[in-house]
Amino acid sequence: MSRTPRNLRDFLESFVDDNALVDGDELLLDVTPEEVQELGFFFVRGICGWIHGMNKERSSRQLVGFDSDGVDEGREVVEQESELTH
Repeated sequence: MSRTPRNLRDFLESFVDDNALVDGDELLLDVTPEEVQELGFFFVRGICGWIHGMNKERSSRQLVGFDSDGVDEGREVVEQESELTH
């Protein structure tokens, strides 16, 4: 690596700079199958963490009775659609 990354953006830019095979519209990286698998695990953990955070936020809002700009109406529509499909 050319410099020590300070945040995720810096790390990813540095990683791409160090591992890109060609320039242009498409990105082609020289990585091993193990690195591809680890990157996949990283994204899955990130998405799961994001979903977990959203669920915690939703639960907190329900506990305090927060209702803003039709959020509850949208939830009711989703629940009704879910009942129709099950």
